[in-house]
Amino acid sequence: MTKITFFDEEDRKLLFETNQKLDEATKLMGELIETIEVLSDPEMIKDMRQGLADIKAGKVKELRALLTEEAR
Repeated sequence: MTKITFFDEEDRKLLFETNQKLDEATKLMGELIETIEVLSDPEMIKDMRQGLADIKAGKVKELRALLTEEAR
């Protein structure tokens, strides 16, 4: 014999909220994996440190300033 199950409004709400949480967890997991990949790449870390040093040394211009210069 076939059993039929009905979902009430509370069940549907719980399923919707669970689906949202799973989507959020999946996105977070992807971001964590990307972070681990970046931190595991010595060349990328070196380049990031060089970029930060360039910013501190004033060797970097803001995008707005570059676009303004190019528009002239």
